[in-house]
Amino acid sequence: MRPALCFLATCAVAAQIGCERPANVGAGLAPPPAVAPAAPRDAAEGPREARAAAAAAAAPAAAATAARAAAATAARAAAATAARAAAAPADAITLIAGGDVCLGKALGQELLRDPAYDPFASVAALFASADVRFVNLENQLSDQRGETQHARQPLVFVGPPAGADALARAGIGVVSLANNHMWDYGKGAFLETLGHLERAGVAYVGAGRTRLQAYAPAVVERRGFRVALLAVTGIWNQGSLWQHPAREFVAGAERDGLAAAVRAARKQPGVDAVVVSYHGGTEYLDTPLPQARALAGAAIDAGADAFLGHHPHVLQGIELRRGRPIFYSLGNFLMKVKRTGPAVELAMLARLRLRRGAPPLAEICPVRSEGLGTVPLAADPRRAETEAAFAKRMRRVSAFVKGEPAIGPFAADGCAPLEPAAKAAPAPRPEIAGPIR
Repeated sequence: MRPALCFLATCAVAAQIGCERPANVGAGLAPPPAVAPAAPRDAAEGPREARAAAAAAAAPAAAATAARAAAATAARAAAATAARAAAAPADAITLIAGGDVCLGKALGQELLRDPAYDPFASVAALFASADVRFVNLENQLSDQRGETQHARQPLVFVGPPAGADALARAGIGVVSLANNHMWDYGKGAFLETLGHLERAGVAYVGAGRTRLQAYAPAVVERRGFRVALLAVTGIWNQGSLWQHPAREFVAGAERDGLAAAVRAARKQPGVDAVVVSYHGGTEYLDTPLPQARALAGAAIDAGADAFLGHHPHVLQGIELRRGRPIFYSLGNFLMKVKRTGPAVELAMLARLRLRRGAPPLAEICPVRSEGLGTVPLAADPRRAETEAAFAKRMRRVSAFVKGEPAIGPFAADGCAPLEPAAKAAPAPRPEIAGPIR
């Protein structure tokens, strides 16, 4: 089956699966106010004074009953209003996305020594600012009897099963598995990866037990707002993905097919936003490749609200297309690589305020690799130095894209808004990042 047709078939099936809210949620009605019963009319004629005294005696009790009934009615009405407000869908939610995360190699050994180790602790405050957290998980999760990196092939690595629990503890709700390391230890380890993520309650996209599952979106709902995430890879370590057995399990990048998948995801019942994740490009290169530009443009034109790129291991430029952000490369979020220097150490999280019927409001939150972890700008003891290096880097890489946004001032939480930019600066010569001597 051609990739484009596969995308269409996938999304046609996925579109039949909905999470509609019951129509009666939060629609409870308060009963009518209670009314004090009228005093029965005396059967026998008695003195007028006696009747007046009896009426006077009954009045306080009737008034108290009516007051209690009115208070109860008001309380029920307030509760019903609150329930309706809670059930009403949100007009916007916040998604925060990181680039490459590797829980193998040295970090995998740390997780083997201490399964409760939290490699995401440093970014807990940033994660708390979002409703949905998303990263590219660039390793399988499999029990390889203590091995987390191949003895003879250092670019082949794997994370232990405890990695799934680390993701869940950090509140990462969705991961992309569409990347070039998803077959490092073969099909068995791949299927084990899916099982561990499912056990930990972490959703995944860009891969599955069937071709249909691999290309289907992951739809996440928060407060009634539904966002569909799609993921594809343009890189494969074992030759061409289209000629590899993994083509039945991992989603490959193809422009027309991705555009069709975005349109189909947008048509799913109740979907309010669509976000695309892409793994591709050239490692350590400043500028995005033509294939990445074409893929991003097709995704946005088809209705995607944002495009998130990773794999180059360095930051690349940001583009605004139709008001929607394209992050060509977010860089390394949590991944130790051999190369050193500011270009490799600097990365960013994309924080998106996804809005119903409007382009998202985008922010960037710089992070810096240090040891096995990452340091967010807000907690960086070298904040001024890191902020300056980040600004310099972004000025350079943004010159290679059209429609690059301006970066607003950084707030106390270490994030800055993206704003429509003025005239672009001339593009410098592309460079491949290398060691800083």
